Parts: sequence; structure tokens; C-alpha cells
Amino acid sequence: MSRLPFVPEQWPALLVLAIFLALPPLLSESSYLFFMLNIIALNALVVLGLNLLIGSTGQVSLGHAAFYGLGAYVSAIASTTFQWPLPAAFFLSLLFVAVTSFLLALPTLRLEGHYLVMATLGFNIIVSILLGQMENLTGGPSGFPGIPRLHAGGLDVASDVRFYCIIWLLFLLLFAGTLNLTESRLGRAFQAIHEKELTAKALGIHTYRYKVSTFVLSAVYAGVAGFCYAHYVTFISPKSFDIFHSVQVVTMVVLGGMGSMWGGLAGAALLTCLPTWLHRFEDLHVLLYGLILMGVLVFLPQGLIPSLHRAAASLPRVVPSRKACGHEHSKTAGVLPVSEGSPALLQEFSPNGANPSVIAHHHGHAPVLRLEEVSVSFGGLQALCNVSFEVFPGEVVALIGPNGAGKTTLLNAISGLLRPDSGEIIHAGARITNLPPHRVAAMGVGRTFQAVQVYERLTVLQNVLLGLHVEGRSSFFSSMFRTPFERGEEQSLKAKGLGFLRQFALGEKSHVPAVQLSLLEQKLLELARALALSPSLLLLDEPAGGLNPRESGVLMHAVEMLRKKGMGIILVEHDMNVVMQLADRVVVLQYGCCIASGTPERIQKDPRVIAAYLGSGGLRH
Repeated sequence: MSRLPFVPEQWPALLVLAIFLALPPLLSESSYLFFMLNIIALNALVVLGLNLLIGSTGQVSLGHAAFYGLGAYVSAIASTTFQWPLPAAFFLSLLFVAVTSFLLALPTLRLEGHYLVMATLGFNIIVSILLGQMENLTGGPSGFPGIPRLHAGGLDVASDVRFYCIIWLLFLLLFAGTLNLTESRLGRAFQAIHEKELTAKALGIHTYRYKVSTFVLSAVYAGVAGFCYAHYVTFISPKSFDIFHSVQVVTMVVLGGMGSMWGGLAGAALLTCLPTWLHRFEDLHVLLYGLILMGVLVFLPQGLIPSLHRAAASLPRVVPSRKACGHEHSKTAGVLPVSEGSPALLQEFSPNGANPSVIAHHHGHAPVLRLEEVSVSFGGLQALCNVSFEVFPGEVVALIGPNGAGKTTLLNAISGLLRPDSGEIIHAGARITNLPPHRVAAMGVGRTFQAVQVYERLTVLQNVLLGLHVEGRSSFFSSMFRTPFERGEEQSLKAKGLGFLRQFALGEKSHVPAVQLSLLEQKLLELARALALSPSLLLLDEPAGGLNPRESGVLMHAVEMLRKKGMGIILVEHDMNVVMQLADRVVVLQYGCCIASGTPERIQKDPRVIAAYLGSGGLRH
């Protein structure tokens, strides 16, 4: 049964949370209880956005308390000093936070690791200083009093119980929207960026744009919380938004579990209550947060909620045997037979720009790739020197050479992961030299990697859907609210993804985590994911690496079927048996230079290749 609009896949747990939150107004009238629950909700809003940033895209920020403070102060100044109505003050505060976070994200998100942490830390310190120094506007260290309370018409809604209902309803709406976002096409892209960013780029994902967008969205969440906080407590001061609060919310994310939205809620609840439980040790709060952060990273690196899930999953369960169910599968179930291949393999695949009737390459056709004197250097090391050759539709060009000859460097230059120093790279008549990798991929260049680059935490189907990412058009808004367009698009992409998996006999394993696949199946999954881009040119970097002869035969069958469908293929491979059976033409690199090019038979007898590559023994296979 299909879900209703806006309803996340985790709706049963969300329903339980909503029922639980409905109990306090029915069971208690304690002002202190509702005050604490309201502060938990405000912190949970900040953590929700920060967890989207840290857990999904892997970007750590120590500046979100500043956005929390900016949301509070901008609204307070607009509604108090300038007498703006609350709705106008609300939108102004969010706009200010969004613009500020965008301007901060543009330079800082080009940084990685501790550099990004230090940049956002510096931003938080600057904001704290400005809030304290601009006394005429912010009230300075003494704080900003007299902020109007939340109201709807003439009704005061900032009382503890009424505010509780409003803030938790707002949290549930944003929480459901965030869950929808993480379960969508954009959520898969976030996971890809977090786990393997270079691979994500090669799949056509604009990683920088998504990191900036997620940073801004997470800051807006903090701004919403800041607005609500200012009009709830009616008094704010810079101390409430200092660097310690940024450390506090990051600790909440880590404690609950990075990437777990439920974990973020649990972390916010626990650490909001901690100062109350330990009020006698107020001077040690910073030390305690540091100890909690270190302890979680050492003993519960996945966080509290994911660790509990993992422990629950490890409990013994009674599972009916496969024989009892009438299903007996060998360890190689789903793997393509070597001798006869698979009749269904790639039968329906037709890449963009390729002619399905093409069986072998034809030099009368325009090349799908042309390299013109491409050179790449790293400092004083010349990795590639004036490399030139062409690849035609339906042709397999093998790229061979000793280790360090520049083979993978050339593939990286073609796919946009490296920028050549000079030369031209022409794909299907279009110049792709120096284009970013996501644009190269979108233009029809697919690739696999030397080390298998499947996303182990995602399912087999989700891995292939990443290859279809460039076909999607869903926005952040449509993903969060699961609009009819987004739902229809997702169903269409899943149907296409299953089609690609079935072509490689992986359809029955579509919902299996990719980490559970064998090495051969993971390599076939990489091929299926690359084909989902509908490429006219495919770059294969040592696809037979680590495979036994039987498995190599399966892979060769798959590549042969691709060639027969008219796709141009560059094959980097050390297994000479694979090269000699598949390649129409062989290009030999040594120290970044092309020393020979020709048919496999000619290359085997070329004295330069024999001397440079395998010694006097010749090319053996």
C-alpha cells in the first residue's frame, strides 16, 4: 500500500511519538515540566538541522549556536525596536539567517575536516563578540529584554502549555519532513557524499551545491528555533548563543547518533536535562560535555540509538530454514553463469548516443572520445605527456602499462576528477576538458574504480538509483513534502533501477545491503550503476582485479555485451588474458607517454612493449 503524502516510511514510530507528546498536557500542570520540555524541543530543532548536516553530508559545524542567536536577535530587534508584526519579524529572521549561512557556506564548504570546523568556530566567536559589543542594537552583555510574547490575534500562546503544543507540533512537522528528505533521491545523494564523495561526483551528483544547500537548510532550522526561543523567554543575551552552546548541540548529535534523526532527539532530551540533574556541579559542565563526547566516540562510535538498534538486531531469532520454505540457494545464486552467460543480460540496454545495432567499431563513424595531446603533472612529476588517441562506438580500447604509467590518471582526467595541464578531451563532439565531474557524468561518461566503490550502507537498489540521480528533478521542497511529482518520479526511478539490476542477475538482491554481496556481485553492481547514467562512453579501471578465472569470465561476458550494444569502452587492466580477449585495440603507456598503439596481436610482438612492460618474456596470457 502506498503512503499518503507527507507521511514518512517511519510513520508508526512518529505516531507513537505524537501520542507520547500528547500525554503531558493531560497528566500534569507543572510549569517547570513544560518549561523543560519546551527547551528540549528548541534544542531538538537545532539538533535536527545539525544532524542533517553532520550525519547526512559529513560536514561538521561549530557555528550553529550563532545561527540560533541570529534568529533570536533579528526577530527581537525587528519586533521590539522597529515594532514589526511577529510574522514579518519571523520571515526577516529566517531570511537573514539563510543569507548569512549561504555567504558563510560558499567559501567554508570548499574546506574539509578540521578546517571547516575551525572556520565555523571562528564564525561563532565573531557573532558572539558582535552581539556583546553592539549595545545600542542588541543590548550588549546585559541582554535584550521586553521581547513580545508569541500571540495569535489577541491570544497569548507563549504560556508554557500553549507554547508546548505549538513548538512540539512544529518539531513533528519538520521532523517528518526531514525524514522524508533523508528517504528521498536527495537523501541518497547526501549519503553518497558522506561515504564516498569522489564516487558521488563521478555519478553526476553536484556535491558542492548539495553541501551548501544542506548547510543553509540546517542553519534555517536553528533560526526557527532562535525565533521561538526569543518570543518564549522574552529575554535573550549573548551568553545563550556562545561557543559552548555549539559544542553542546554537536555533543547531542554525537551522543544520539550521527545520521539518526531519532538519535538526535534522544541526545537533545538527555543533554538538556543533564544540567538540571547535575546542578551542583555547574562549574564542571564544559568538562562533563567533553567527557561525554570522548566517551561516546570511544565506546559508542555509532551513537546511542544506532547502537541500540544494532544490539537488538544481533539478538537470536527463530528463522525458518530455507529447506522448510522450499528455497535452496547456493552461495553463487544470482551470479551469472560463465559458460552460457545470461540470456537476459543487457538485452534491453541501449545507451544514449549509441547505436544498438553496432557490433564492432567503425572508423567511418565519429569517435565517442578523442584525446588530443593531454598532459597532467603533479608538481614536478609528469604523470601524462601528450597522450592522444580515439575511441569509437562499439570499440574496446585497452589501456595497459606498468604501475605508475598514468592509466588511472588518464581516466580521472577524462571523467573530470583531474584537470589536464594542456590538451583537449572531446566526448561525442563536445569539449569536456576541465568540466567538473558531475557535468561530465551527466553528458554520458560512466566509470568504475580500481577499488570497488559501492555504498555499503545502502541497499543494492539504492546504489543503482544513485546512477539515476541525474534523471531526477525533485527539489528540497517536493522531497520534504512528498508531493505527487516526487512520488511519481521515485516510482519511475525505482522501476528503471530494478531493470538495470535484472540485467545483471541482481534483481532478487535489490533490498540487500551492498556490503553483503560477493566481490563479483559488487563489481557487477558497479557496472549496473554506471550504466544507469546511460553513458555512451564507459571507463573501466581494473574490473577483473581480485577475481578468479571463472568470475573474470562472467565479467568479460558483461563487457562483451556492452560492446555489442555500441558503447565505447576504455579498459584499464593488468590481466593480459582479459585484455587480449576483449580489446579491439591496445594503447600502451610508460611514464605517462604513449609508446605503442595497435591490435592485441601487434602489441604482443612490439619490442618496446616487451622491454617496458613484461621484459624479454613477452606478453603472456
